[in-house]
Amino acid sequence: MHAAVAAMPAPAPSTETAVVSHTADELIKEIGIPPCPTVLTEFIAETKREEPDFRRLSHLVNKDTALAASILKTINSPFYGLGKKARTVQEALTLLGLRETTRLISGLLLRRAFASYDAPAMQEYWDRSSRVAMVSAYLARELEAAPLEEAHTFALFRDCGIPVLLIRFSDYEEMLAQTRNENERRRSDMERLRYGFDHALVGATLAQSWHLPSETWQAIRIHNGYETPDFAADERNERSARLIALGLLAERLLLTHRGVYDANVWSVEEAFVTEVLGALDERLAPLGNDIARIIEQS
Repeated sequence: MHAAVAAMPAPAPSTETAVVSHTADELIKEIGIPPCPTVLTEFIAETKREEPDFRRLSHLVNKDTALAASILKTINSPFYGLGKKARTVQEALTLLGLRETTRLISGLLLRRAFASYDAPAMQEYWDRSSRVAMVSAYLARELEAAPLEEAHTFALFRDCGIPVLLIRFSDYEEMLAQTRNENERRRSDMERLRYGFDHALVGATLAQSWHLPSETWQAIRIHNGYETPDFAADERNERSARLIALGLLAERLLLTHRGVYDANVWSVEEAFVTEVLGALDERLAPLGNDIARIIEQS
């Protein structure tokens, strides 16, 4: 069943919901997907009330002093460029808004969920993931391709199935090394052959169980299927396609900066990225210094 699900071409959102929901309980039990943190569950529940109480939301966050400090540090960074500094969590909520604050909290808690596993492959994953997320967000804003925080959250969670599989399977680190320079489709094919599911399905299940917006976990679920004919042309996939394209472009820029990107892999990705985002060379040229600085400072 898993293999058939993973091979599906770009389903409509309603179909995708059924796919992930059908396999979520099984995956959570089988491989130990981290449960949604209590603070995030309670925060989201309050935001869904008819009139959310900002004081209660602030109190929920402030109970976790490390989380509160991280929120203030992040929102006051040049990354957001809000102009006005937030002095308290409640001010941060007002400046950023509930939806974007929820995304921010989710991202901050993701790494904490895997803090007990400190293998080199995990550190490499976080290093790469955090930089791709920062560059994706910057590109989303500068290219006017997607909301900044939406692009950041997608890129941060895009491959979150990888740390789950690293913890669950002792041979996954070796397989990860073997496919380091392969495209997403090749890695996912190997994962399905070996384990019966791929990191995209695991990541989408985690993202859905953590209550991320449907457009985010749906994009995670299908991010390795962008090579499917007509994927980008299907208007049902437009939002997901933009997030996926930004992530691919950000990763290419990161690897180019490090001098390790594979031109053969990029030749496949470039056609999709260009189809979704348009011609890029002239638009990217003036952004080079900023992108390099983001990569080096992330």
